[in-house]
Amino acid sequence: MRVDINLILGILVAGLVVVYLIKALSRPIAGIGKILMRSALAFCAIWAVNVIGSYMGFHMGLNLISAVTVGALGVPGIALLLAIKYLV
Repeated sequence: MRVDINLILGILVAGLVVVYLIKALSRPIAGIGKILMRSALAFCAIWAVNVIGSYMGFHMGLNLISAVTVGALGVPGIALLLAIKYLV
């Protein structure tokens, strides 16, 4: 059985392409996971603000959009939600 050098080179190039594709696609997936984790923490933080704020008559909307906004933007996301609440 004869080994063809073109076949070996083709397999190596295809393997490198697959490795680089996996590496390139893993970054956005990791970023999405980070945003989801931060959104879960933001959901808990908004809930805590609502529990504490209920004594002072203050509350924020607690839903998926507000949690993702705060999770993605952080403190500026909270400022954005407060601005939307009081200006609109």
